Amino acid sequence: MNRTLCATVLALSSACATSQPPAPRPPPAVQERPAAAAPQPPPSYVYRYEGIEVFGTHLPKEQVLECFTGLPVPGTDVDMAAGDFIKALQEGKARLQERFSPVFVRTSVTNYEANKTVAVTVDLVDKGDEWRLAYAPEPTGSTGDPAGLLAAWNAYHSRMWKLVNAGEISSKDTACPRSFHCFYGATDPRLVPLEDRLVEEVPRHFAELVQVLRTDKDQEKRATAAYLLAYGRSREELIQALVPSMNDAGEAPRNAAMRVLWQAQQGADRALLPLEPVLRAIHGPLISDRNKAGAMLQALAEKDPSIRGRVLRDAGDVLLEMAGQRQIIDREVALKALQALSGQDLGSDVEAWRTWVKQTLASEDAKPKAAPRKPGAAKAPASRVRP
Repeated sequence: MNRTLCATVLALSSACATSQPPAPRPPPAVQERPAAAAPQPPPSYVYRYEGIEVFGTHLPKEQVLECFTGLPVPGTDVDMAAGDFIKALQEGKARLQERFSPVFVRTSVTNYEANKTVAVTVDLVDKGDEWRLAYAPEPTGSTGDPAGLLAAWNAYHSRMWKLVNAGEISSKDTACPRSFHCFYGATDPRLVPLEDRLVEEVPRHFAELVQVLRTDKDQEKRATAAYLLAYGRSREELIQALVPSMNDAGEAPRNAAMRVLWQAQQGADRALLPLEPVLRAIHGPLISDRNKAGAMLQALAEKDPSIRGRVLRDAGDVLLEMAGQRQIIDREVALKALQALSGQDLGSDVEAWRTWVKQTLASEDAKPKAAPRKPGAAKAPASRVRP
């Protein structure tokens, strides 16, 4: 799946016309047509290939990478529109499946527009780890479009991306003054009128949008509903509505729900997200699962440092593996989560972080254990998160 992280910036230019004194008896005015604007050059699909790496398997990674011998050498420029690069990935995936028979494999391609680079992650789930693929059954229902809000979001979203890709809105403009989640440029006057309807009408149709999210068989409709719910009345209501969708079998709605939940928790003054589904999510099969879960762990740890021991026991190895990846959307998310959990910055030195995790867990284990429960005391629920 391609993920555009930063838009191409286009330079805009303007010309000024000069005026002349009027003649005593001017002839009928003839309006000059402005010169036609020069056509924009077609977008370039040439990217510098940064390499391929593997995540989520117990197999020797070198053996997995041997299946992808048809890929170019890192540092090579590749034309993504030509199809040769994707064909080589498909052939490598077929060899991998034939040789190792994993229960799940995805070759995730990420394009970075800022420096025109492309990187690949092979996400794997091994036999015996099928629990990582266990999600709720796909919904089978068919719902309408409550008050036309799904179409209104799509119009707003499309307009926003056109402005981002034209360089007229910065991908660093992430302020969300009227919702608990947004992408870019929410205060831009060209977007505000489109957002007005969402701000006004989503609270009145919140329950109907939750119904779309829970029951509609269309993954894109479910994802759109998740984004719309960010215009609800309260952060708590929003989180309660979206947490079940962290278990959605569809990649798009699951990713949308986790993105909104991350921003909703990030802006809260206390920990609101339940920890267990976040820990489950970081073990998901896709890079989009673990990077959203990692961001949520950072946001939670900043509000509740007491989660540190539980997080390191259940997800420490995953965070360390992410921190060792070249992919920015893996590495940077994990490093920020580790910084929030530790209260310190060890930079990008994975071995230093590994030592810290080991020492911290040893210290946690050395703490006095809780006193035995008295007869009849309520038993704490067992964790469903796999190590």
